[in-house]
Amino acid sequence: MGVEHLQILSLNFQHASIEDVGLLHVAPDEQPAVLTNWKIQLGLQGIVFLSTCNRVEFIMSDEKYFCMGRQAYLMQQFGLAPEAFTRIMSAVQVYRGEQAMRHLMRVASSLESMVLGEREILTQVREAFDLAMKHRLAGDRLRVTGRSVVETAKKVFTDTDVATQAVSVNSLGWQAFKAWNLPQDASILVIGAGATNTSVGRFLSKAGYRNVHVINRSLERAQALAEILHTSQVGTLDALPETLAAGPEAIVICTGSDQALLTGAHARMLPDGPLRVLDLGVPSDLDAGFRERPELTVVDMTALKEIADQNLAIRATEVGKCESLLEAGLVEYIERLQAREVELALIELPNMIKAIRDTAMGDIFAEDLEGLDTEARQVVERIVAYLERKYVGLPMKLAKEAVLEQLRKS
Repeated sequence: MGVEHLQILSLNFQHASIEDVGLLHVAPDEQPAVLTNWKIQLGLQGIVFLSTCNRVEFIMSDEKYFCMGRQAYLMQQFGLAPEAFTRIMSAVQVYRGEQAMRHLMRVASSLESMVLGEREILTQVREAFDLAMKHRLAGDRLRVTGRSVVETAKKVFTDTDVATQAVSVNSLGWQAFKAWNLPQDASILVIGAGATNTSVGRFLSKAGYRNVHVINRSLERAQALAEILHTSQVGTLDALPETLAAGPEAIVICTGSDQALLTGAHARMLPDGPLRVLDLGVPSDLDAGFRERPELTVVDMTALKEIADQNLAIRATEVGKCESLLEAGLVEYIERLQAREVELALIELPNMIKAIRDTAMGDIFAEDLEGLDTEARQVVERIVAYLERKYVGLPMKLAKEAVLEQLRKS
């Protein structure tokens, strides 16, 4: 028995738009019912569904080839418009057997991610398999598959440097901020309360910075970020002049504006003295006039991108090591799967041995046993129980060893 049961349909950012990938999203709380229906209607042995912001993976166990007709049925379950259906059907990548396992291990190890070395994907893969197993959707083979995928991906992240050099804006921005060595009571102004500043805000909160003022176009979003930062200093952009006049020691800014928010006029509102600005906006939230302010230190996306590119180059040198670990993981997976197939094939052996024991003890040798005293009978029962365990364990062990030896020779 090989690994041809493993079949994957993949729609990802490399072959489709992010918008099309999003059309195949299924909310986590809806997945148990939806996946159960897919499993029944398609006659699958098992199914796991992985959905992230830039990829969807239908991971299935089935002896029958997942033909175009079954693929079309699956895509039709999303109620796609005709144009979207055609685009997605042509963009879906199909993998089977060892190719499917390599693909899945590459996905879990971030080798197929937008950002090489991002660790979040491993968590997402693990959670997808956990959900499927919790609701009895995965089946025995996909359970073994998930275990091997997660273990191999962990080795990639621990035994190589593929994820050691930060490349995300949030991480690099925070590293730049930490390098300024500001005291925990430093006055910090956060302008913007989107995803990027929220991520940096979590870093600030964890590091113990509490003297933080948050302003944003929407007061509601500013208050949400303020809760993370454990601060009551919150306002809208209308309060920008007075917050600048208060003299923050550092500014963290990232807005969705298509024009610079901080100008030369704003620079003149600030008191004299050193000022550090972490500008994570694209385009920059600082104009040329603001940048002319004396004693100004700015770290912006241009500088961070240079660092990210350097770190990505370092990560890329590790890909060869990763590939070697994936190949080793594939071999281990095949061995583990074959061993499990042997266990399943011999699953009735314990019951068969137990039936033989019961017949021997309760019928064939019943009269002989009745002639024994209690202590002697107990000794016989212990001997028979010991032999029963051995007669169950030894055939399984020998069968596994024979299969593994055959695999090593092939």
